Amino acid sequence: ARADHDTFWFDTTRLLRTQTSGVQIRTMKAQQPPIRIIAPGRVYRNDYDQTHTPMFHQMEGLIVDTNISFTNLKGTLHDFLRNFFEEDLQIRFRPSYFPFTEPSAEVDVMGKNGKWLEVLGCGMVHPNVLRNVGIDPEVYSGFAFGMGMERLTMLRYGVTDLRSFFENDLRFLKQFK
Repeated sequence: ARADHDTFWFDTTRLLRTQTSGVQIRTMKAQQPPIRIIAPGRVYRNDYDQTHTPMFHQMEGLIVDTNISFTNLKGTLHDFLRNFFEEDLQIRFRPSYFPFTEPSAEVDVMGKNGKWLEVLGCGMVHPNVLRNVGIDPEVYSGFAFGMGMERLTMLRYGVTDLRSFFENDLRFLKQFK
């Protein structure tokens, strides 16, 4: 999570994971490029409103290889979103900040209600991250992204409140057979 108050702490040394990025680091330490992974998992954040829930399913991706560019990142995410939503939809990349990517961006999708909703964060893997896992940033580059699967599903099916997925209302859930 972005702030300490977003995190569920058990005590001063243990917490519920706020993202699945640890998989990316372990993979880069264990393998040499080319690297291409998708890392799904449950994550927990102390946040609860129409577009946030305390537990959600996150999917992160990482590609590290020679000649990987921001254009590759944008193309990959645009193709994924177009295929997921089964239509050519409006998306926008906004500059953002994540300490492990540079440049960084957040991606918004235009909802059926005419409003933008952030669906993922992404960026080029910072050269220091590559260096710290033993990958030469002069030879290799890469990109990473992370997204909440419930938020994407919410947009695809026109669900107005993300919390509906977790309230166990069978009338709501049966539409997703």
